[in-house]
Amino acid sequence: MYLLGFDIGGTKCAYVLAEWDGNEIKLLKKEKCPTFLELAPEKMIEKLMKMADASLERTPDAIGISCGGPLDSKKGIIMSPPNLPGWDNVEIVKIVESHYGVKASLQNDANACALAEWRFGAGRGCENVIFLTFGTGLGAGLILYGKLYEGTNGNAGEVGHIRLEESGPVGFGKAGSFEGFCSGGGIAQLGYDMAIESLERGESVAYFSEGMTKKEVTAASVAEAARNGDRTALEVYRVSGEKLGRGLSILIDTLNPQRIVIGSIFARSGELLLDAMKKEIENEALGISSVCCEIVPAALGESIGDYAAVATALECQDEICTGRLGELLARYPSLNNCKKEINAATDMLVDTFKNGGKLLLCGNGGSCADCEHISGELMKGFLSKRALSEEKRAEMKANCPEMSDSVLDSLQAALPAIPLTSFAALTSAFSNDVDPSLVYAQGVMALGKKGDVLVAISTSGNSKNVVEAARVARALGLNVISLTGESGGKLREISDVCICAPEKETYKVQELHLPIYHYICAEIEDRLFS
Repeated sequence: MYLLGFDIGGTKCAYVLAEWDGNEIKLLKKEKCPTFLELAPEKMIEKLMKMADASLERTPDAIGISCGGPLDSKKGIIMSPPNLPGWDNVEIVKIVESHYGVKASLQNDANACALAEWRFGAGRGCENVIFLTFGTGLGAGLILYGKLYEGTNGNAGEVGHIRLEESGPVGFGKAGSFEGFCSGGGIAQLGYDMAIESLERGESVAYFSEGMTKKEVTAASVAEAARNGDRTALEVYRVSGEKLGRGLSILIDTLNPQRIVIGSIFARSGELLLDAMKKEIENEALGISSVCCEIVPAALGESIGDYAAVATALECQDEICTGRLGELLARYPSLNNCKKEINAATDMLVDTFKNGGKLLLCGNGGSCADCEHISGELMKGFLSKRALSEEKRAEMKANCPEMSDSVLDSLQAALPAIPLTSFAALTSAFSNDVDPSLVYAQGVMALGKKGDVLVAISTSGNSKNVVEAARVARALGLNVISLTGESGGKLREISDVCICAPEKETYKVQELHLPIYHYICAEIEDRLFS
């Protein structure tokens, strides 16, 4: 997919072009310009689109827009953000869709960053993820059951407004708030107040001298002093870390996430916050929930805004799925990222069987068992009994008049699915006499014909005997469908379709392979025998 993203900010705007292959994102080009607030919003948007038009190679498949709130993402309207004076009720999605003739999606920056880290970064492979900005302010994006959760009117995730103490630094217009303690501005406020107290006690403060104003103290200057051992600076970050742990405990107890991804200041200065944060979580959070929640820094770094815009574009393509596919994705939301490949593999196998081709399968260990399992679902009835057609019964009666009706009643329509894992004599002889890494390749050599399909299963994507079988299959004109883990490994490069289950550990990959091939087998049965 060819994606276009727009990142709208108070000081600068940018467009980003990217390519998405269903598993990996590739950023192709980015260009930015100042946000000319003296221009009418529509003129600024027009200027940004003209910049993008000069670089577009073709019409994008989808467009994403990331912008600070408040906004109405469902209606595609920017609603008077404080950093964009004059941008009042701007129908940006309507403007962009009218210009390009394709779907566009709008999200606030916290939600867009949550989508980016979930699809491409530190939240990948999880169903329930919380992303915290922890930058100038503190906001959250919530991914629940593999979907962005926006709330009733789009304001879910405003966790910075939660009050943690009766008094304290001001954030989100509230003293003692989560944002007050855990944001760049909040840490600067805390640093200033605690420096004044230290000076009054006669202590020196590395980042502060008498007469400095609040604006001269920053989270970065306090962090640098803390790394150099300044006691006041270390105490500032200890307090911030403690309050971070308290706020996270509320989120852990309320939402029970698999992973909390924290950006900006946490990603840069997490070592100054971690000890106090962890201690507070141990004291405050429900143990059964905190033990299954990882807290990690954001992985996309300074490019997160670029990824956020194109991740928002992908929301246009995630139309609601119904029927069997909708059920699969509801039970395994992480497979949303594999939806395109699952459908492509299903279509390929249906066409192969319709055209008289056959399926060969190979894999090792648990994947060997999966080959036998898939074969069993296709060579007999899976969800239906697959009664023989009248034409097939008549043909068999004509060829063998003594064929009894009771046998014909019991037999089921079948599909040729051959597990290369089943040939014990070939496997042992070829391994002993020639090369064990080529046992499946030899099976493909013996049975494969142009128009057939090889399903190659390897959780790493790098199993040598499976990779060699795939290469021989391609050489003979077979199509190759691979089932792998998150990276795809070497199989990804030589497969026509590679379904990369979004997990890394072998058993977790195998747990996702089962529902994938059950879905494919059920779909094949419906389309060919209904």
